[in-house]
Amino acid sequence: MKTGVNIHPSAIIHPTAEIGEGVIIHPYVVISEDVKIGAGTEIFPHAYIEHSDIGENCKIGPGAAIGTAPQDWSYKGEKTRAIIGKECQIRENATVNRGTGEGSVTRIGDHCMLMIGCHVAHNCNIGNNVNIANNALLAGHIQVGDYAFIGGAVVMHQFVRVGEMTIVGGFTGTRVDLPPYAKIDGRPGRVVGINTIGLKRRGLSLEDRTAIKKAFSFLWFSDLNTQQAIERIGEEIK
Repeated sequence: MKTGVNIHPSAIIHPTAEIGEGVIIHPYVVISEDVKIGAGTEIFPHAYIEHSDIGENCKIGPGAAIGTAPQDWSYKGEKTRAIIGKECQIRENATVNRGTGEGSVTRIGDHCMLMIGCHVAHNCNIGNNVNIANNALLAGHIQVGDYAFIGGAVVMHQFVRVGEMTIVGGFTGTRVDLPPYAKIDGRPGRVVGINTIGLKRRGLSLEDRTAIKKAFSFLWFSDLNTQQAIERIGEEIK
């Protein structure tokens, strides 16, 4: 254990846990076996962590549960883990299960926020700078690209892929992959436009945003079938 660590006496820390410098652990936290906590991270009351790596300067909210066993009948106790990047916020009562399948991982990237009550299931791979809003539910093996925003109470079926910079509106439900740069809404989730605000915030030029919008118009808002739309995109858009 490093110097400068502030651990409340009511917290329970497994002797194998590795606690970085400057970590703050509040009352009634439980840190079980096979855990690494990065420097500067703060863990709030009643959080529970096992079989996980937590990056530097994270905030783990009250009642959050990280690295718990996957909700998967095929899981037989094999060694897996959850990995949380640096400067993430895992808010109150959010849950992140570890992977299922020997050596597998559930991974959250850097600078992510998981808001109150959301769930990230086993073997998900969440990119950097992703926001997952309150009570959103991500089933197993989901991939989420960088800078995506998943709205409140969204429900995603297992193995779905969400493209980078996509925004998914609240209460959306989806069983299919969602393209990058899109604005998604409804149940089932459908493309309703491009994520104009998100693209601007990420610094994409007007020329690039216009090209993306035109490609979307061919693919989702025209009478062309998919193959025809792809051909038109190849002919007309850089």
